[in-house]
Amino acid sequence: MIQSINPATLELNGEVEETPVDMIDEIFQNSRIAQKEWAKLSVQKRARIVVNVNKIILNQFDEISLLISKEVGKPPAEAFINEVYGVMDSTFHYYSHVKELLGEPEPIPLGFYESMNKKSILLRKPLGTICVIGPYNYPFTIPFQQIVQSLMAGNSVIFKPSSDTILVGEKIQEIFDQIDLPKNLVQTVFGSGSKLGNPLIDNADKVVFTGSTATGKHIMQRAAKTMTEVTLELGGKSAMIVFPDADLERAVKAARWGVFTNSGQVCASVKRLYLHSSIYDTFLDSLVEETKQLKQDIPTKPNVDVGAMINEEQLGFVEEMVKIGKKEGAEVLLGGRRNPNLKGYFYEPTIMTANSNRMRVVQEEIFGPVLVVLEFDDDEEVIEMVNDNQYGLTSSVWTENVEFGKVIAEELDTGTVMINEVVYSFALAETPWGGTKNSGIGRSHGKWGFHEVTRPLHINIDQYDDLDPWWMPYDEDFEEIVENFKVIASSLVLGDSEK
Repeated sequence: MIQSINPATLELNGEVEETPVDMIDEIFQNSRIAQKEWAKLSVQKRARIVVNVNKIILNQFDEISLLISKEVGKPPAEAFINEVYGVMDSTFHYYSHVKELLGEPEPIPLGFYESMNKKSILLRKPLGTICVIGPYNYPFTIPFQQIVQSLMAGNSVIFKPSSDTILVGEKIQEIFDQIDLPKNLVQTVFGSGSKLGNPLIDNADKVVFTGSTATGKHIMQRAAKTMTEVTLELGGKSAMIVFPDADLERAVKAARWGVFTNSGQVCASVKRLYLHSSIYDTFLDSLVEETKQLKQDIPTKPNVDVGAMINEEQLGFVEEMVKIGKKEGAEVLLGGRRNPNLKGYFYEPTIMTANSNRMRVVQEEIFGPVLVVLEFDDDEEVIEMVNDNQYGLTSSVWTENVEFGKVIAEELDTGTVMINEVVYSFALAETPWGGTKNSGIGRSHGKWGFHEVTRPLHINIDQYDDLDPWWMPYDEDFEEIVENFKVIASSLVLGDSEK
């Protein structure tokens, strides 16, 4: 059995039975049978069935939010806003726009060949069986949205939740079981990645993984053996840049939330804060004072802002990284230790300053409630500092001059840049989500997410009444055809006045 432990109280939440490895082949066989039946339905019909999950969730707001809180350690209100509501919003968006996102054949202009009565259209076809491997930090919203897009696109899904959040995974399966899906279209397996990972990768038509960069690289290497496609949403070291003309009061509040929401266990959370030298002291003093006002406690208690971390291993890693930072010369202005008043996996909200962009605490993902602050003097310097990192998921630029902010944004090597906002862009179902460099491969959300779980089918149609001019025989008449094509080719070169 696999146990679920409440990271705030260390009490047992519950347990589930581990999926035997020797059942994986049968699970995939059943999945493929269900997928063939499901794919026969129209896109609109599939979406109409899947959107019914919102009715199930609507009646379980508090239950689901509390379950997430007990398994992850975040406040229930935060779980509702950032996870439960997000699932309903994105699901309804995909249902409302599925025809334009996925269902309409797309004509492809063919230029010269259209004069010969030829045309092409593009369709999106399901890949087959998608393996969704979920994370522990957002165990409801991240895999749920990936499952929804996979199903609407005509796929079946094998879902493996994190071993730290098995009960949320069980709840997701329960929700899909209550709508009118073919039997075995969505199946959930439980177990460690070390046991189930390779069999899942070897059998899947696509692996959609959210988690650490190290695990993502292993999945990619394993998937290469079977040419299995992957979408990988991995680590991050998101930077927030604050220029002197920014609304500093709002920026301080944003930084506080962007760093400490979900105890900093967010791939897109603010992990590096770059302050212009002219506002460095003022901003930093204000941020420290604002952070002192946060209440950290068992998250199910009233008015708690910051809860616990997921487990002892991650808490220990954060402790070690802060120690390394101190040895490198970082100064801890606030926090920097376990919360001595709480018995669970609590690490105090921590703010530290760094004297070099090359320090490990600046370069490596800590994935906890720890902010590293640096100073800059000019635009080019801060762009270079932000881009000098192995990750590239999100970043944010704070300035009252939006046009200037856009100029800076275009120079940053990340998947998303927010101007005067932090973190929240994952909630935008309409926009692509994903990163560059070690932050992963591929995108979720919107049409980009649907493209990740489908393949393009190009259909070319010929209604030409005559023989194609390039067909055999290559005789004297064909030489004349070649000369005609040379004339056409000469029109495909820019004239001197156009260069």
